[in-house]
Amino acid sequence: MRIQSGYILLLFVLTTAGKIPVHSQNGIIPGMKVHYGFIIPHSSAIRDISTSTPWGIEAEWNWQLMSRNAWNYCYCFPRTGVSFFYINFGNPEILGNSYAPYVFIEPVLGAEKKFNSSLRFGFGPAFMDKIYDEDTNPENLFYSTHISFIVLLNISMNYRITKRMELRLSGYYNHISNGGLKNPNKGINFPTVTLGLDYRLRDLLFEKYSKPESVTPHPDKWFFDIASFGTGKTDIKGKQYFAVFGVTATVMRVIGRLSALSLAIEGTIDNADKAEIERKEIMENGEFVDHKYVAALIGHELLIGRFIFSTRLGAYVYSPFERMDLLYQRYGLTFHVTDWLFVGTNLKAHRHVADFLDFRIGVSF
Repeated sequence: MRIQSGYILLLFVLTTAGKIPVHSQNGIIPGMKVHYGFIIPHSSAIRDISTSTPWGIEAEWNWQLMSRNAWNYCYCFPRTGVSFFYINFGNPEILGNSYAPYVFIEPVLGAEKKFNSSLRFGFGPAFMDKIYDEDTNPENLFYSTHISFIVLLNISMNYRITKRMELRLSGYYNHISNGGLKNPNKGINFPTVTLGLDYRLRDLLFEKYSKPESVTPHPDKWFFDIASFGTGKTDIKGKQYFAVFGVTATVMRVIGRLSALSLAIEGTIDNADKAEIERKEIMENGEFVDHKYVAALIGHELLIGRFIFSTRLGAYVYSPFERMDLLYQRYGLTFHVTDWLFVGTNLKAHRHVADFLDFRIGVSF
C-alpha cells in the first residue's frame, strides 16, 4: 500500500500526458537547470534543522506539442516530459539527498514568441537517502520512508537566445512527503530559484491557430462537480495502513478566461483516525467519538483547457475527533477526459504538513 497510491497518481499523469496527440512536427527539447533555495520551517519541531540551503541539478527531456489537437487542450502549445531532479539539502548527516524522477505537464503561453511564460505541474517518486530513525537520526521529522513522493509547481519566464537555445528563469515550490503513509511525516517544503538552458534538436515552426468563436471552455459560466476519492494512510504510530475515502461536491463560477472561484463541501471517512480513537479510547456519551468529518471549502481554479489547477482552503464543520487545525488546504489537478468525466489527484495538508494524497474520479454538469 505504501507505493500503491504513488503508482496510481503517477499512472494518472502519464495517462493524461499520453492522451495529447502525437504530431509529426512535435519538437524534442533536452534541458538542464540549477536550483538554489531554502527550507520553510513550518513547525517548531523542525525549525532547528531548517536553516540549511538546498541546491540541486535537474536534467529533463521535453516534448513540445504542436498539433491543432494539442493546442485545443489549453489554447496554447503545451509541453510534456520527464525530468530527473537531484537535491542536496545542505545537511548530509540528517537530511541527506533526494533523487526524484518525475513526469510533468507544462502549458506554454506564447511558445511561438521569443519571450514566453509557462506553468508546470509535476509529480513522481523521490528516493531519500537519509530518513528518520528513532535511534540514529531522530531529528529528521520531515520524512520517514526511503520512497516518498515529490509534488512541484513552477512558473517560468523563458527567452529564446537563438532559434534553438532558450534561457529559462523559474520559481519552484517543491513538496516531498510520503503522503501520510508513515509517521513522522511533516514533509519538507523548499522553494527554489532556477536558471536553465533548453536546446531544440531542430527548428520548430508554430502554426497560427485561432480559437473558434463557437467554442468557449465554460459557456454557462457556472458549473458543478461531484467526485469520489480514496487513498491509504497509516495511523499516528505508522505501524498499520488504513483506507481513506470520501465524496465532494463543488460549484464554480468562471470569472475570466483562465479563472474560476469555487465553493465545495466534502465528507471523509478516515479509518486511520478511527484506529487512533480506539487506541486512545476517546469516548463521548459512552461511545467512541465519530471518526468521520465534513468540511466546507473555498478556492480558486486555474482553467487551462481540459486541465484545472485548484487551490482551496477548508474548514471542518463537523469533526468530533479533534484535528491538528480547524483549517486545512487542498492542492489539486484534474483532467477532463470528456466534457463531463474527469480524473484527478489532490493533496490535503494542515499548513505545511501533508495529511494524504488521494486519487479521484468525478462528473461535471
